[in-house]
Amino acid sequence: MSNNTLQTSKRDSAPRCEICSTRARCLFAALQVPEHTHFRSLVRERMVAVGELAEIQGSHGQTLAVVKVGLLKGLRRRPGDNAKTILLIGKGRLVGFTQPFEQPALLSLAAITPTRVCEVDMQAVRDLLMPHAHFQQALYKAVSDFFGNMADWSRLLREDSYLVKVCGALHLIGAEEGSQAFRIPSHTELANVLGVRRETIARHIAILISKGLLKKFDRWHGMLTTTDCAMLREGVIDNDCRLRQ
Repeated sequence: MSNNTLQTSKRDSAPRCEICSTRARCLFAALQVPEHTHFRSLVRERMVAVGELAEIQGSHGQTLAVVKVGLLKGLRRRPGDNAKTILLIGKGRLVGFTQPFEQPALLSLAAITPTRVCEVDMQAVRDLLMPHAHFQQALYKAVSDFFGNMADWSRLLREDSYLVKVCGALHLIGAEEGSQAFRIPSHTELANVLGVRRETIARHIAILISKGLLKKFDRWHGMLTTTDCAMLREGVIDNDCRLRQ
């Protein structure tokens, strides 16, 4: 992935925190009010178009952002290699969490669904928030949760069954959305993060639907009817869905 510059939307606006569905997950919502009323006034909401980069690996960004709605893919590259998708992130995740510590971005983040973020200039974060212990603790927790999500995606790749991989990926996406009903990414994006072919994703999503484990509302939206993938691991579903492409 080339280090092209980030695109910036011209449709910035003030966030409406009081009615935001992501409030319970938002780092900025953890701030004490009215102590941080001035800081809240500096936060702006921005659209991130599908395919737009919200962060570039190795860069030192100028903002800290919280994903308000949407899904982004995290890509990691090594010298001489193309970037590979290693996880998907959604509501409440941080964009630029290394920047308060003056460290380069670990991943590139690109929107795969229409996305909105609430962001603030990094200098305001350093000057107004980092001196406060309660903000530091909230930031550390958000970073820890991010790495936990990364570990969950890494573990998923080591499942023996493609059906479990697909089921597990959908559960992780649902967790990012905070609901068992969610927008399903394209088969191509799911294939990229799981390291399989697009046809494999399509076939195993069809199996989940046929077994009553996934209900589709339309082309892009669905709902899981199982709380986890345990029944698949335990062989309740036919074993013809073991590793094969």
